Amino acid sequence: MTLSMSTVVRYSALSVLSVVAVAGCQQKMADQPAHRPYEESAMFANKQSVRPLEPGVIHRNQKLSDDVMMTWLTPAGKSIKADEEWLKSVDPTGKTAPPPGAPTSNDNFVKEFPFALNEDDFKRGQVLYNANCALCHGGAGHANGKIPERGFLRPPSYHLDVKGEAKDWSTLTINKETGKPEPSYTGNPQGVSRGFYRYGKVQPLKDVNIGYIFQVITWGYGGMGSHETQIPDVADRWRVVGYVRALQLSQAANAADLPDELKRSLDQPKSIAHAPGEKH
Repeated sequence: MTLSMSTVVRYSALSVLSVVAVAGCQQKMADQPAHRPYEESAMFANKQSVRPLEPGVIHRNQKLSDDVMMTWLTPAGKSIKADEEWLKSVDPTGKTAPPPGAPTSNDNFVKEFPFALNEDDFKRGQVLYNANCALCHGGAGHANGKIPERGFLRPPSYHLDVKGEAKDWSTLTINKETGKPEPSYTGNPQGVSRGFYRYGKVQPLKDVNIGYIFQVITWGYGGMGSHETQIPDVADRWRVVGYVRALQLSQAANAADLPDELKRSLDQPKSIAHAPGEKH
């Protein structure tokens, strides 16, 4: 079928008009009368479109500070008293006091979970840990996740070195003589809290009260940002804490404390995989 020139011109004109009409509609839809956040407004005396919140307003799922699920600090942790030796070395003038939640003492943090954890809670904690934590901290908490493996900031290990020789390190520096990367040590033994160490306390992470682990997940610390958004359910954060504590126990478990079934499995010979061509 052959179209006449006049028909082609007519269709072309209609197409152009359609495009112009759509563009016009889009422009009107994009130019909404509603104010954008913090945009100036002539409606109010202070010329601000954003209205101040009324005292006591909370968002829909926000937990109150006195809710047991959000109580990870003890009374001592909410009202920190600075250690005299710390003040002498850090702030001799005494003008700076550690803020609430500062890890100046393990007693600043609660020792008990706000609810009893069952097997499902630990499994949920494992899922969340693997999704949000293992990339840095490693599957078993040895600080060997894929992110530090690629040269980024290394978190502390959850576990002490059995021999007491390994040191904590967070970054790699290039040795000027060899040209190869080497760990830059923090001064801590492996498995010791960097937060407590900042206040002059050598506190193994395996022994920190669980409230401190919850605080680090909620607030973040050092190179680790807050995970309050990634894990918005407060109960889920406690479940992750439970799983972290389970990892710590698993890597330092005494065989004598294991159930009989697991003891028997330890005594069974393990099959070892051999590479092709390797002698057995």
